[in-house]
Amino acid sequence: MRYATFWSQCDETVNPDSSVPLEGAANTPVGCLRHNALPGDPATAAGVRAFLAED
Repeated sequence: MRYATFWSQCDETVNPDSSVPLEGAANTPVGCLRHNALPGDPATAAGVRAFLAED
């Protein structure tokens, strides 16, 4: 099973930021986005799609 995280250093909901990365996961920083901006961010969405498309 594969896991991924996409996280922002400016997330005001998930704190501390260091709690997001998971051992063994694809941990992807997405820059400085607020928590509610993550789902609508085109680059983050592209990263999620790319992760899901991997074999």
